[in-house]
This record gives sequence, C-alpha cells and structure tokens, in this order.
Amino acid sequence: MQLGRQLFLSFGLVTLISCGDNGNGGGDEPTPVISLSAVSGETQAIEKSGRIAKFQISRTGGSGAVSVEFAISGNSDPEKGSATMTDFELHYSDGGVVAGTTLALSANQNNRVIEVRPLADALHEVPETVTFTLVAGTGYKVGGTSTSHVSIIDAANTDANRKVFLNTFSPQTGVATTASGTASFILQGDNAAGLMNYTFSGLTSQQVDQHIHLTNGPILRDIGFSGPVFDFPWDLSLANGAPFQTDQELLDALFEGRVFVNIHTGNFPGGEIFATFIYDSSVTPPPTTQLTEEEVDLDIVRFLNQATFGATPEDYSALRDQIDADGANRMSVYSEWIESQFQLSQTRYLPFLDAQLPIFLDATGDDEPGHIIRKDAFWTVAAFAKDQLRQRVAFALSQILVVSEQNADVRNAHRGTADYYDTLARHANLTYRELLEEISRHSVMGAYLSHLRNEKENPAAGYFPDENYAREVMQLFSFGLVGRNPNGSIKLGSDNLPIQTYDNEVIKEMAQVFTGLSFSKTVSSGQMLDNNNFNLGSNFGNGYQYRWTEPMKFYADRHDNTEKELFTDSGAQLVIPAGTEPDQELDLVIDALVAHSGTAPYVVERLIQRFVTSNPSPDYIERVAGVFGATGDMTAVIRAILLDEEARNPTVMGDPRFGKFKEPVLQMTAMLRLHQAYSSVVIGDDVSVVPGDGDSYALNYANASQFENAAMLLRTGSMNIGQEALMSPSVFNFYSPDFAPTGVLSNNSLVAPELELVTETQIYTAFNTHLGLIRNGKIRNNRYTRENGTIAQELLRVRLRDDRVMAIWNGAAGDSSAKATALAEYLDFYMNAGRLKYLGVSSTLTELSNALAASNVGSGELFELATYGSALLPEFMVQK
Repeated sequence: MQLGRQLFLSFGLVTLISCGDNGNGGGDEPTPVISLSAVSGETQAIEKSGRIAKFQISRTGGSGAVSVEFAISGNSDPEKGSATMTDFELHYSDGGVVAGTTLALSANQNNRVIEVRPLADALHEVPETVTFTLVAGTGYKVGGTSTSHVSIIDAANTDANRKVFLNTFSPQTGVATTASGTASFILQGDNAAGLMNYTFSGLTSQQVDQHIHLTNGPILRDIGFSGPVFDFPWDLSLANGAPFQTDQELLDALFEGRVFVNIHTGNFPGGEIFATFIYDSSVTPPPTTQLTEEEVDLDIVRFLNQATFGATPEDYSALRDQIDADGANRMSVYSEWIESQFQLSQTRYLPFLDAQLPIFLDATGDDEPGHIIRKDAFWTVAAFAKDQLRQRVAFALSQILVVSEQNADVRNAHRGTADYYDTLARHANLTYRELLEEISRHSVMGAYLSHLRNEKENPAAGYFPDENYAREVMQLFSFGLVGRNPNGSIKLGSDNLPIQTYDNEVIKEMAQVFTGLSFSKTVSSGQMLDNNNFNLGSNFGNGYQYRWTEPMKFYADRHDNTEKELFTDSGAQLVIPAGTEPDQELDLVIDALVAHSGTAPYVVERLIQRFVTSNPSPDYIERVAGVFGATGDMTAVIRAILLDEEARNPTVMGDPRFGKFKEPVLQMTAMLRLHQAYSSVVIGDDVSVVPGDGDSYALNYANASQFENAAMLLRTGSMNIGQEALMSPSVFNFYSPDFAPTGVLSNNSLVAPELELVTETQIYTAFNTHLGLIRNGKIRNNRYTRENGTIAQELLRVRLRDDRVMAIWNGAAGDSSAKATALAEYLDFYMNAGRLKYLGVSSTLTELSNALAASNVGSGELFELATYGSALLPEFMVQK
C-alpha cells in the first residue's frame, strides 16, 4: 500500500509538471498584460534644478523578455503647454537609455521605472505636459491603465526663481498729464501666474477703470476695482481674454514687452497713463511674506477689527474659507471683500430715523426729539449694518469733517444731521473732492461753522463775512496749517521753520468765497418748495426739515464777486477772477483745496490713525497719499490703508510703536457685535430671532435688508463712555491727532490721540456703563419710550447674549482651568486679534483665565467677567 501511494504521488507530480502552462495544454508562455502608472510624488520634472519625474511600466503574467511600444503626446487641452522629445530624455532607473518609443522588460522583470530627465534650455515656457500611452503590439496585451502624465516646468515656485517685470507709468499717446507711478509684475518660477503691484498719483480726474492690455490689442484682464493694486493675482491663461491660440503665446508677449497696465479716468476714458511690463533679469525678486497658519488667522481678525465695528465669528469664517492655509491669496481676498462691501446698499440713517419718529410719542402725542433717536440709531447701525466698511469710513470722516450736536442748531436739525452722516457714508467710495463740496454746501455744516446766510462785505454797515468755515476748510478739512511733503513730514523754509500754508489775508479772501449761501428749499403744507428768501430762518419745528436735508444754494446778490487772491501751492497762487459765477468759483476753490500738495498726506494720515495705527511710518503715509490723486479717490485710499504691508504684517503686534488705543465707541461696538446685543424689537418682521419666549415687536422697517437678519433695535439710552458719534466738544474732534501723553510716549516722539479722552473720571464712568449693560441691560428711559402705546418700554431693553461664551466653556475639554483658558483665548482672538496668546508674554491673559476659572458659572458671574474683562482690560484696549 505504501509503494502504491508513492507511485500515485509521483505520477501526479509528473502530470502537473507536464501541464505547466496553467492548463492551456500547449506549454507556451502566457501573454503578459502591460500597464503604465505614475510614481507617486514624482510626476513633475524641473529644468532649472534638474529634478526628474518618473513613471512605471508593469506586467502581469509571463516571464520572458518583452518589448512594449508607446506613443508620446502632449496636453489634451490644445491651449496648454505640451512637451516634445526635445524637452526631455528617457532613462531607466536601473540603467540604460530608452530606445526610441520602445520600453523593454527583461526576463522575469515585472516592473521597471522610467526617468523623465528634463533638458534645460534658455526658453521661457509655460508648464508643459507630456503623455505616455501604451500602444498595442506583438507579444503583450495593454492593461487597463495605459497612460501616464508628467509635467515639465522651467523652475520651482520659490522666491529665488521669481522673475521681475518693472516700469514706470507714462502718459498715453496724446494725453497731457503729470500723473506718475510705478508698476511691477512678479512671475512665479513655473511661469503660470504672478502677482501684480502698482501705485500712481496725480491723475487729472477721477479714475474710472484699469486693465491689463496687450500692446495695440484687446484687454487681457479687467481689474474690477479702482486704485492701487497690491499682490493682485494674474494667471496667464487664455480664460482672461487673450487673443491667442495658446498660453505660450501670451507668455511670449509678456517677455517681449507687449503687455501693459493702463489707468482710465473721466477726462481720458481711453486711458490716461500706462506702464509696460519689462523683464529685468538683474533685479532680485523681493522675498514673500511667510506666515504661519496661526498668523493668517490672526491677520484675518486684525483686518476685520480695522475695517468693521468689531470682528465676529461669522465674518472671520467667511474670509477664512476663501483664504489659503498659508495666506498666499489673502490680499486678493481682502481686496475683493473691500470691493463687495462698497457694492452693498448703503445703510442710511435718515429713513431709519423717519421710520421711528411716528412711533415714539408721549401721551399727548408730542414727538420725541429726533436727535435722541438718531443717537440711539448709531448703535443699531454699528452693530448690525451689512455695509460695515462704509459705516466705519463714515465714522472716521465724521472725525475729520466735524459737525457736533453740542451745537443747538445741529442738534435740532435732526433730519439734516442724519442726512449729513449719510452724506459721509455715501462718499466713502467716491472722491474726497465731491465730499468736500457736498459738506461745504450742507446746511448743517453751514450752521455749525456759520457760513449759512453769510453775506458779502459791507464796510459801511460794519459787516464783514464770517471767517469760521474759510479757516477750517483749509486748516482741518484739507491741507492744514503748514506745508507737508508727500510722506507727511513738515516742509521747512530757508529759516528752518515750518512753511505756513496761508495767513490771515488768505482767510479773509477765502471767507468771500462762501458768501451768499443759504437754504435752497423750504416747506409749505408738507410739500418741499424752492426757497428764494436768503434770510429764511432755521425753523426746526416742521417734521420735514427740507431746508436742512437739501444743499444750500448761492444768492448772487449776496455773494462777493470781486477778485480773490487765495492760497499758494508749489509757487502758484490761486486767483479767482472778478465776476466769476459763484458756483464756478466754488468748484475752482474745492478743486484746488483737494489737489493741494499738502491735502493728500494730511488727510490720509488722519484716516490711517482712525483705522490702523496712531504712528504710521512716513513711507506708509506716502504710499497711501500716492493714490489719493488730484480728486481724492476714496476707494483707492481705503484699499491702500487696509492692504498696506505695514497694516497687514501680523508680526507688528510685538512692535511697541505700532497700533492705536481703541476709542471708546469702538470698544463698545466690538462688545455689542461679539456678544450679539439684542432687544425684543426686531428691525424686520421675523420675531422668532428674539431670545426667549416673551413678547416682541416687529418694526417692519422697509430697508430691513440693509441689516443682518437678526438685527434688533438698540435704543440704549445714554452710553456715558466718553465719546458719542457727532458729539465732539469742538470742530477739532474729540482729540488732537498730535496728542502725546507725557512720559514714555512723548519721550519717544509717539502720539496717542485717543488717550486724550482718558481721564480718571472717564475711566470709572465708562467702566460703570459697561457693567450696567452687561449686568442689567440698557434702555432709553423717557416719556416717549414709556408712553408711546406702541412698543412696551421693556421690549426695548438692550442686553448681551451669553451664547458664544457658554458654547466655548461647555465645548472645551478638561477641568475649569482648561475651560477658562479656552474662553480667555477665544476672547483674546476676537477682541484682540489673539495678540496676547501670540506674544505669549502677557500676565493679563493668565489673570483673566484664573478669574474665569474661579467664577460661578451658574450665576452669570462667568459671563460678566468674560465680557467686562475682554472689553476693558488695558491690553485689550490697544488695537495692533
């Protein structure tokens, strides 16, 4: 039996051996199945560094040597770059050169890696694709994966490989202009895209457009905003409108100097100036700003705190979702955000005031004084308006072009005062020149600075024109008391003293310009009528106040039409010929005021102080002043302020010279926005947004869409924090732009304007106001809110929500100490752009965390400490 078993096994073994072709009965090698595949992470070849790309040939089945045919092709998109055999060589990683278009596998070799070795040349080429595709042949079958792609680029996208194109702006053919500027385009190493930067100044009129052009050809790319460009991304693709067949043709045009950017203006709609991009291989490209992901996060919040009334998680997330982790595209995203903000419908005070006036009556039907409703409306707009940037610009302008309700006429002309603020907001993205004319003609400004009903000189009657507005329009609203260089520094004369921009004689002459202005409209039976009575009285009693909302007009017989010798700029004096029509005369004067060489640095320095830092560098001022131009392009100025390198580098948070003390209004609005201030009166019609189950009221305001969806009426009553919009003590604003507290700041030649408001009394009063809001809410308490019969007074109480604070506390892992740390860092992030954690040296954050950890969570103490501390701790009061 044992022998029989052995014979059976031997016979079976012989049988299996004889059937060694997998049972095909013939004894031949099976047909191998050949496939191609990419080698992960090695699909790009780089000419400059010699980096090789790789792909792999593999087989399944068979073991004998085999030769496999393949074909070479380019990019499937004919517009894109395609490599040919002159761009690379093919080598086997295990040795040897690929012969022609045949790949070889030796006997028993199942895989083989092929190297794509780029051949360096002196050409500037777009990224090129080479495609390897197996071709059916003898002795093999083509598998399911038969194609592999490799890209070949000139150089890696590193700083050292960037290429610089430079030029200066010149007048376009046939254009007479003194406008100038500089432009650059930094092309990345693979030649696929780059970043454009340019600034210009001195345009003859307002900019209306700007484009990237092909010489004597069409627009390659429309730049959808006005003003300077900072790191504007341009990908050299035909999708942008280039009239070529391939991307390579566009790249060739760039290197051949056939691409330029031009600036179109109202005077020259076909283009006023242009700059052709010229490649300069001798220029070392500037290093890019490398930010960590944390620094990008912080910069987003810094940007929002500079450009809005306070950062919120929703606004942060909306920007973060669009910005790359390393922040490479953040300047472009910020720029688009600025443009989108100015495209939003303006949130206007006047109709919002008008919607409330019929509601707030006392028991006898008397109206609540309109200026009280207007003051409360500021907090609603600041907290909920969608056009946050426009409103921030208006608030900044209200501190330059000052009117104040400390003046009884301004206070009583409540509709006119609301309209004045709306005028500031309307011009936030127009021109300073247009704005200066509108406020010069505004009845509220006329009343405040007394050129309303200002008559021409009559010595016999002992009358001389009021000089108030004439002085301030030069001293405060345009070029200032002394001459300034483009960087804001003071011009000195041969005696080494500041050069005065005007004297008392100029003031007297300027006062004549503003004679003959009075109300243009009046009212009769509720209808607006033209006014022809120069001496028409102020009359604040009628509800329409048309005389205060419509611009003043000139009465020719009351206007001085003699020759006027006014201020001098760059050696040329402005002289108005005798007999010039009043409106034309005003146009000439406003043009000259805004175009004055000192106006741009004077105005932009004050705007930079309001948005970014109290002590901007001279270079920062000059860069922004350079885009102000002859008319003061406000969109360009605001974009330049917010996108400047000095504003956008988060590392300045450690610089003791950088930043600003947050004025009281901005401290309060930041708290209102982060902690979702609310009442029980919704602006729109959806009362479901009111927290809790109590009563509510829907204002059903016609323009509710201008506010955020959950916007509610914030009639806070007196917010005694040391500052209220349109309530400065004088035309010189709440504080001097040059105020320098004694001590370390003044010793280091630093200013801190907002600190002029900080007194011992003000500090404690503000602390108590904040605490009262946090603990008990705030409410306007007068007979109009108590007796109106429409809205129960308690529905108006303004409170803060604890939702976000409690969500962070409850969502944080760990014990009370860990939760407190998470909450403190959250508050630091939004109220302070994360500065304390970022610097890592502040005891303030530790103390806040310790206090939060020790607080009674259930009693509301936690929320009080969180909101109070994050608004009023010293380091939280400084914006960096």
